[in-house]
Amino acid sequence: MRNGMLVVDCDAHVMEPDNIWIDYIDAEYRDRAPKRIVNNGRVWGQIHVDGQPIYNNYPDHLVEVYQESLLKNYGDFYREGFDAASHVRAMELQGIDISYQYPSIGLYVTSINGQDPDLAYAISRAYNNWLADFCSYAPERLRPVALVSLHRPEDARQELLRCVKELKMRAVMVRPNPINGRTLGHKDLAPFWATCADLDVTVGIHEGSHVRAPQTGADRFETHMAIHACCHPMEQMMAFIALFEGGVFQRHPRLRFGFLEAGCGWLPYLLWRLGGEFKLWSYQVPEVHDTPLACFQRQCFISGEASEPYLPAVIDLIGADKLLFSSDYPHPDHGFGEEIEEWLEAPLPDETKKKILWDNAVSFYKIAQTSFESTLKQAASTSAA
Repeated sequence: MRNGMLVVDCDAHVMEPDNIWIDYIDAEYRDRAPKRIVNNGRVWGQIHVDGQPIYNNYPDHLVEVYQESLLKNYGDFYREGFDAASHVRAMELQGIDISYQYPSIGLYVTSINGQDPDLAYAISRAYNNWLADFCSYAPERLRPVALVSLHRPEDARQELLRCVKELKMRAVMVRPNPINGRTLGHKDLAPFWATCADLDVTVGIHEGSHVRAPQTGADRFETHMAIHACCHPMEQMMAFIALFEGGVFQRHPRLRFGFLEAGCGWLPYLLWRLGGEFKLWSYQVPEVHDTPLACFQRQCFISGEASEPYLPAVIDLIGADKLLFSSDYPHPDHGFGEEIEEWLEAPLPDETKKKILWDNAVSFYKIAQTSFESTLKQAASTSAA
């Protein structure tokens, strides 16, 4: 709790230990599991899957810069291996009550274009089993977000069913990039989205630079600066367009989508631009009847940063009820605790801050009343101590 407000981190990250891919994967895939070719202690160093590197156009100097940043900003937690206990301690120091766990290495290991779908499916199962164990350390505070492989859509559907029914996960993550030529709105994914809706899970869409799949900017730029500037917001824009054009929003109006780690300033322009195109060319998508703005306001959420210059325009367009707080902990392009500090110091009414830090996440992730009460008691106990 910070400044009397409960806080949900809608997008934090685990830092997967190297051993999990070997320890948790099915025995028949152990020799092909993700592995670090050279273990020099650089946690963001290159990893191979089935003989292929998981990162594209990823220079050694970037690994060094990331390593320096991790040690500077997260040194104690790094030395503890970013285990579950250190993660909860980091939450307490920041004043975060509940934290949803997205992958780091897991963003890449099942997103290699042309990857053996059986192997990708096995990797996703291994990751989810490990993540369930990780979050079991403090299940009311550490919330797992399932990883699925989209190489074969039925695999994604089956793994989602397993994660919900057996591992009790209530959210799933997908990348915005096309995998094997399929956008998120591709017809082959229709059964997966129908299952998401039937199970009432939350869908987080999360990009990561240097993936070995089609990525905005990677086809024309080489520097991390340019690729990183392009891929996060532009892939999210195209993910929204794909879901809109493919009729996913129209077919599943109660399914919740979150567009994460790309800021929010791109949203007003996209909704204006796509709305104009839809007005002119709606006959090309006869299944779709609602405008892009109506779809977003009905069922989408977006994480932003308090320092964004277009934040007031976003709030004016979609209201304060669709903005989420995320720390990106412990990724190297953010200092420890700086994201929540910026929100607390932002020139916004306390009621708006309360929505962004807690209320909207309760709606997005459908945090149960029992969890809410448990968090309140835990926060009260910590304050008393």
